[in-house]
Amino acid sequence: MHSLANEVKSLPNLSAIVVDNDSGDGSIEQIETAIKTQGWSDWATILAAERNGGYAYGNNLAIRAALASSYPPDYILLLNPDTIARPAAIKTLVDFMEQHPQVGIAGSRLEDPDGTPQHSAFRFHTLLSELESGLRLGVISRLLSKWIIAPPVSDVDCQTDWVAGASMMIRREVFESIGLMDEEYFMYYEEVDFCLQAKKAGWSCWYVLESRVVHLVGQSSGVTNTKIPPQRRPQYWFDSRRRYFLKNHGWMYAALADFLWLFGFILWRVRRVIQRKPDPDPPYLLEDFLRHAMGKQRETVEPGLWEQIKEDWIAHGRDWTKPGFRAVAVHRFGNWRMKIKPKLLRAPFSVFYRFLYRTIRNCYGIDLPYTVKLGRRVIIEHQHCIIIHGNCVIGDDCIIRQGVTLGNSHLDRPFEAPKLGARVNVGAGAKLLGNITIGDDVNIGANAVVLSDIPAGKTAVGIPAKIVR
Repeated sequence: MHSLANEVKSLPNLSAIVVDNDSGDGSIEQIETAIKTQGWSDWATILAAERNGGYAYGNNLAIRAALASSYPPDYILLLNPDTIARPAAIKTLVDFMEQHPQVGIAGSRLEDPDGTPQHSAFRFHTLLSELESGLRLGVISRLLSKWIIAPPVSDVDCQTDWVAGASMMIRREVFESIGLMDEEYFMYYEEVDFCLQAKKAGWSCWYVLESRVVHLVGQSSGVTNTKIPPQRRPQYWFDSRRRYFLKNHGWMYAALADFLWLFGFILWRVRRVIQRKPDPDPPYLLEDFLRHAMGKQRETVEPGLWEQIKEDWIAHGRDWTKPGFRAVAVHRFGNWRMKIKPKLLRAPFSVFYRFLYRTIRNCYGIDLPYTVKLGRRVIIEHQHCIIIHGNCVIGDDCIIRQGVTLGNSHLDRPFEAPKLGARVNVGAGAKLLGNITIGDDVNIGANAVVLSDIPAGKTAVGIPAKIVR
């Protein structure tokens, strides 16, 4: 923020949105205090995310807010929190974009605090690049030099395939052409994918040497920090890599990319042992890659009862008196007690659960039995006339309002229950009948009767509901 404050003098129209990706460590209060005490309120604001949805999710929150403003900016700069902008770094990017209207994306030269340059301009991932990155054999690397993902750092401005998301300026028209960043990536590969979509839409991407930004690399995840011993690759790294290849090249290409990397990496590991070379790789990299290539995920521990209830409590505004929170808490308890074995030990918990369930249903009009598969952080707003039955599946971060019927086993027994994706907002008075699949990020308007599938990102309103953009 201090380095941005100097840019305001040369860019009076500059404004910054600081996104807190649900850090939960008091960062919001600290940043708000800094903005007030430093006199940055005229150009800096903070935006708190409801959950940590990753790099693309956090950036999209700020991008949506900027594009929806009365005077949307011509350029949007994505700047990591672990960066320090050198003097005129942002103005240099703006000037470059002004002088080159055909350029859609421009990235800074990233460097260490002592000025040592970091790799900032890259090539797209291909089959040959995967082979080279796994094999690491000098003669092969020289033969495949045109496909190496990270070429030598350029000492001039140059066009490139993609630039690091730590400091990346994007023209507003690019978002209008291809949309926002893909939030299915939690971290890594999202800027690669975005630059590829921009290239397909006819926009070029450039590396701008004179825009210099210090990058304290790897502070967010530790994965790319070369100053410390390598850490085990997180699951989301493998998920992002797989999504990139599947989305942009198809399953056969993705499988071949996996094979070539594994072939090269196994040869490298054998050569490393024979030649007694040091081991620079993260722990368990080969095992984790094989497991993910075969479609097996690492074993994850399901959150416990109290952890889930705490998430629901936070989602409901930290108010334990809300009927919706109480209904969801009882639902969690009902699921938890079913894991108790033998049944004789479970019996007293079941008696207590049935008492709580009837109390919620009779007092608040919320009928939510434990048999419904409920995602995490689901919010139930208001009270009365909420009936959720059958084999209903509800994704994470959904909001369910009053007057809603979802797969009511009493009235709609012939119908199969609907399935809702993540982050679905169900409006008042809605009835979802039949074998219906609802995509992610869907809005359903009040008094709607939904009788057909709703694709992701659409809105259904009216009686019967009409699907609109």
